[in-house]
Amino acid sequence: MPLGRSAKMLHHTMRNLVSSLIENESVKTTFGKAKTAQGMMENLILKTKRTKLPPNQFKTELYGMLYNQDRTVPKLMGELKERYKDRNSGFTRILKLEPRIGDNSPQVILELVDNGVREMKFWYIAKVVARLELQGSPLDPLTEKNVKDLLLYRKDGQAEFRKTVETCKKEFFKEEDALDNLPRMKSTTNGFHRAFRNFDVVSRGGVEKSETDVKSSEPENKDSQ
Repeated sequence: MPLGRSAKMLHHTMRNLVSSLIENESVKTTFGKAKTAQGMMENLILKTKRTKLPPNQFKTELYGMLYNQDRTVPKLMGELKERYKDRNSGFTRILKLEPRIGDNSPQVILELVDNGVREMKFWYIAKVVARLELQGSPLDPLTEKNVKDLLLYRKDGQAEFRKTVETCKKEFFKEEDALDNLPRMKSTTNGFHRAFRNFDVVSRGGVEKSETDVKSSEPENKDSQ
């Protein structure tokens, strides 16, 4: 995707965006740039994990791909490589935001997973769990799956998640009427989800049509002239 830029401008834009993502672990941008930068970031981390080059030679190669090399290159080869050593993919995620004011362009947050600093989805799910616990409602299957996936590769994830849930209870629901206008989760989810089968499959073979349905389905006979 050229994104309205020349090849040279696009190269520098993506290089700057990926470098900012490594430094800050979360960036806000438009959806088109996020999708392009996400593919570059995934390939860069995977290449760092699987490289057979000597460290100095690979470090020199990274210097030509990133900006702020004194901060981004050591972090990529050290902290991020260690953090994602058990992952084969899925190092980043995209979260949708409201359209940008002015040109109504779709905005998103592109973040590194398991960063423990500015991970927006971690706080989203913690806030949902805090609300359900304060309402006295059990976790629905989809929320349980999201929590499990979120903490799968995170070090000390359960303790950190519980701490964040308690923080959400104090900060977001500290008013007495904070839960009055919030929806309560139902015992079953609405619609369909590929991970769950909370519906019954009814065979149509044994359904008998009523006389009214049979008559209505018969074509009307017209007198031939």
